[in-house]
Amino acid sequence: MVLIIDDNKDLAGIIYEYLNMVGYEAMVAFSGEEGIAKAKQQKPDAILCDIGMAGMKGYEVAEYIRRDAGLKDVYLIAISGYSGQGDVERSLKAGFNKYLSKPINFDYLKKALDDLGAN
Repeated sequence: MVLIIDDNKDLAGIIYEYLNMVGYEAMVAFSGEEGIAKAKQQKPDAILCDIGMAGMKGYEVAEYIRRDAGLKDVYLIAISGYSGQGDVERSLKAGFNKYLSKPINFDYLKKALDDLGAN
């Protein structure tokens, strides 16, 4: 199970459709708060989380998940239009395992999830 957290509904929908097409069960949340609530309910194998969302930022989502005893081991993938070295380092420091720049390279995304065994 893969949880997509992104306030861009169009992009979240595209990622959702792609993941379902390649055999992954996926669900979507459109804010950090909604994503955390769904993660607590569903315990996904992986979370794809946008960094630059309105309200709760992706960094805050990652930090929260890493502090939560029931979620701390979930594999976190940052997805962001910010792609400078400092942005990557900040995401890893916040608790993300991997960083993918937008526009999303779906081959890289699939490989990361396949390597994890998240389906």
